Amino acid sequence: MEKFIPDIQEALKGHTSMETAYLVDDYPYGFRLRCKIRYWIEYKTGKGFRFWSQTSNPKVAGLIWNKPKASTYIANTMFMYLDSNGHVQWHGLGIYNNAAESREFLDSFREFINPEWLPVLNNWINRKTAYEKIYNDAQKMQEPKVDTIVYEVNYGDGRLEEVEVKK
Repeated sequence: MEKFIPDIQEALKGHTSMETAYLVDDYPYGFRLRCKIRYWIEYKTGKGFRFWSQTSNPKVAGLIWNKPKASTYIANTMFMYLDSNGHVQWHGLGIYNNAAESREFLDSFREFINPEWLPVLNNWINRKTAYEKIYNDAQKMQEPKVDTIVYEVNYGDGRLEEVEVKK
């Protein structure tokens, strides 16, 4: 499968709620009407990140907002950007990416990610690395010569744990 490379023209940082949303003043509403639309990314502990959009209702006087629409949650991180057409897009890192892909995502897109969300991503990478080491070590234990493997897990928040796995 070919790797997706987003067409980023401008990073959109700091749009984390309805109040701080990125606003587009001229957006199509049906065939003839125009409205406003706003975009933001929400982070909820224990759930993850999701992309939101909300249009205004041009059929009523004043600025009345319709019900907001949300994407599904992505566990690790996401960011918004404008593509070469000037359209708002988002890109994220899911739970099925391995540690190497996660590190590559961080190295490639660090400048586009809200700084307050970087610890969440770093913690994910540390946990994913530890999980992959446990998995690989367990695979090695299938070989008859290895009875016990001891390793250290760094959770990324200052906690270190030594874990012993016996066959």
